Amino acid sequence: MHMKILSAACFAVCLPFALVGCAEVDEEYQYVRIEETTYSFADCNNEPLTIRIDATPAWEAEQSASWIEIVDRTDSSITIGVSDNDLDEERTGKVLITAGNASAEIVIVQLPHENDSPLYTDYGRYPKEARMSPSGRYVVGIRHEVQPDNTFLLYPTFHDLQTGDVTVVGPISNTQFAFQKVHAVTDQGVAFIYESRNVTVGVSIDGDVFELDLPDGYMGGANVQGCSADGRIWVGYATKTTGVINPIIWEDGVPRELEKPELNYRGDAPAKQVMARGCSADGSIIYGTQWDNFTTGMIYWKDGKVENVGKDIYRVHEEDVFNAGSDELVKANLVDGMRCTAELTKMSAGGRWIAGMFQKEFANEEGMQYSEKYPAFYNTETETTIVLEDEIDCKGVAVTDDGIAIVSIGTSAMTSGYVVDLNTGANLGDCLSWLRDKYGIILTQGYIIQFTPDMNVVFGRRMTESAQGVGFCTWSVSPRV
Repeated sequence: MHMKILSAACFAVCLPFALVGCAEVDEEYQYVRIEETTYSFADCNNEPLTIRIDATPAWEAEQSASWIEIVDRTDSSITIGVSDNDLDEERTGKVLITAGNASAEIVIVQLPHENDSPLYTDYGRYPKEARMSPSGRYVVGIRHEVQPDNTFLLYPTFHDLQTGDVTVVGPISNTQFAFQKVHAVTDQGVAFIYESRNVTVGVSIDGDVFELDLPDGYMGGANVQGCSADGRIWVGYATKTTGVINPIIWEDGVPRELEKPELNYRGDAPAKQVMARGCSADGSIIYGTQWDNFTTGMIYWKDGKVENVGKDIYRVHEEDVFNAGSDELVKANLVDGMRCTAELTKMSAGGRWIAGMFQKEFANEEGMQYSEKYPAFYNTETETTIVLEDEIDCKGVAVTDDGIAIVSIGTSAMTSGYVVDLNTGANLGDCLSWLRDKYGIILTQGYIIQFTPDMNVVFGRRMTESAQGVGFCTWSVSPRV
C-alpha cells in the first residue's frame, strides 16, 4: 500500500485526533474524530489502509463509489481498500462516517494509471520502526501475529523499492527468536534484527536465519547497528566482560575489535562502554557512542583511528558541583562536546558529515548543574564543526554529503524538523514544506531521518498513537516503479 496523506482537518481542540464533526442532541455530546481527512492511493497494487476512528455514539460507514471497498471495521477503526485504476485520470471518492447526528468524510484520492510522481509508502503496520538499506533498495519491518496461547508468529517483511515486490519471511515463533526491531538492512537483502537476548540476528530475504560470529573471549552476543552499501562491512558492538562493551567491525562476516578511546567522554576514567552505530556507504568511516552512565559522547573512526566527533570544540573543564550524598561541593569534570544516544542514521552516505547535538555543561555558584543543547554537524574532511547556536534545544538528525541537514524540533520524542543548508546557513523551511517542493509529496506530520546517496529516496519518521500509548513509525518517498 502506497499512501500519501494530502491534507488534514485542523481545529483548535486539544485532542489526539482531528475533530471533524460533532452535534449536541438531548444534552448528549456526539462526535466523530479521525486521524486525517484525505488519503491518496497509487494507481494499482494497493494494500488496504486502516484508519483510526473515535466516535460517540456507535458509528456507521458508507462509501460513495464502487471502486472503494470497506474491507473491515472495528469499534475504533475502518479498513479501506481500492481497486486498480485503469483510467488516465485521477479519481476521488468518499467514505461517510456517521455517529448519531455527527458525521465526517474521509476523502479517497487515487492517482491515474501510470502516474510517474514519487511514491509515499507508510510502514505504520509494523509495531516497531522499519529500517532502510543504505542505497534505498529495501525497507524491512516485522509483522507480529498473536496466537491463542499468547505467543507470537513473526514475519520479517522486505519491501523492494526498486521493483515494488514485497517478500515475507516466516513465520518465525517468538519462542525461537523474539524479534523486536530491525537495526540495519543491506542492499543485498539481509536484515539485522534485535531480539530479546540483547543480540541481533541476521535474516535474509531468502529465509536464512543466522547468528553472528564474535572474536574469542566474548560473553555476549553481537549487536549490528549499521552496514555498508555492498553488504561486506557491518558495524556494532558486543559485551567482552561484565560492564565492558567493545566496538566491533565485521568484514565479510569476520569480526574484529575497533580501537577504543583511552579515556571516557568526561576524561576521568578508562573508556569501558564503546559502541559503533553506523558507517559510510563504503564502510571506511564509522561513527559511534561511548557511554558513562547517562553520558553519551559521540566518537568516530577514520583510517582506523578513533576520535571525538566535534574534536575541534570538545572541552573538558573541572568545576565545583553539588554532591547530594555528602551535601557539599566537589570537583567534577564537565564537558562541552558532541552527544548522541542510539540513533542509527547520523552519518551522510559518503561519510563527509556527522549529525549530532552539541551540549555545553555549566555549574552555578551553588554547584547545581545545567546545560545548553544545540544542533551541530561535524565535517570529517575539514575536522571542523558547525553549531547552530540560534536553535537551542534542538539536534542534528540527518545530513547529506552536500550539506543538506535535518534539524529536529526538540531533543527527545521529536515529531517535526526543518532543513538547513550547511554551506550557506540558510533555513530551507520545515521538512514537510521541503518535501512538497522537492518531491511533490504533501504530508501533515513527521520529519526526515535518512537520505540515499543520490537523494532519490527519503526515509522519515512520524508519531503514532494507540491504546498502548505514543510511538513512532516510518515512511519512505521513492521513485515510482
